[in-house]
Amino acid sequence: MITINKKTMCVGIPGIVIEIKGSKAKIKQGRHFHWVNISSLEEKVKRGDYLITYQNTAVNKILPEEAEEILKLMDGAGNTRIKSTD
Repeated sequence: MITINKKTMCVGIPGIVIEIKGSKAKIKQGRHFHWVNISSLEEKVKRGDYLITYQNTAVNKILPEEAEEILKLMDGAGNTRIKSTD
């Protein structure tokens, strides 16, 4: 979750795939590691891909350039607090 000007919302933070076991992928988001379900994705997922997830389910595979841009924007958001919901 992210809080900006006292308003809270869920955001999709890109995570990089570091391991795959069947229909699950282990991703790294910042300093956190999560196992997410990838069975809903039509595209093949491989190590090094970036995923957007919601409640431990991959909802979209994105290009590395898109992930870098999103992370850069989030990092430079100024007075922004990002809290893990885990």
